[in-house]
Amino acid sequence: MRKYVGERIQKLREAQDMSLAQVAKLTGIDEGRLLAYEDGSAVPSIGVVIQLSRVLGSRMAGLLHGGGMVSDSLTICRSGESLAGEQGDTEQSYAYSSLTRPGTAGHLMEPFLLSFDPRVLPGVPITHDGQEFVYIVEGGVELFYDGHRYRLEKGDSAYLDSSLPHTFHGLGDQIAKVLAVVTYSS
Repeated sequence: MRKYVGERIQKLREAQDMSLAQVAKLTGIDEGRLLAYEDGSAVPSIGVVIQLSRVLGSRMAGLLHGGGMVSDSLTICRSGESLAGEQGDTEQSYAYSSLTRPGTAGHLMEPFLLSFDPRVLPGVPITHDGQEFVYIVEGGVELFYDGHRYRLEKGDSAYLDSSLPHTFHGLGDQIAKVLAVVTYSS
């Protein structure tokens, strides 16, 4: 499914008559990395999707799920129903699955299931608009937040301001599963 996210990024960029260089300058993302997102050879992290949606005039959900609207009063997403699907490893050292149905109008938050493989090197801390709530479902992760390190184990949670530098990394010898809910201002 990463191919479709990349295609949406490229179409939005081209619709606004913006070059890769212009988007790179506005987001701070390397041109080569942007091209890799567009051609599907790399997976943008959730924070990068938020950055790109701001610059390209889209909502985060638009880049992840595409168009098409469904009722916003109640949305049920059955297992395997999200068109965003499983996104492979990102430069932030995790893979993710969207936990909501695509095209839902009025969402102020996006829920994800993150998978952290402790064998993957930690990502570089990033910042983006919004807030995050994370709950550790399995395993353990290290949260690097605003210059400090925190160890989070199964059952722990954290609520954070995403505008401060942060990243997570898997700990131990098993893949950690983390429920993450990301909000962003519209």
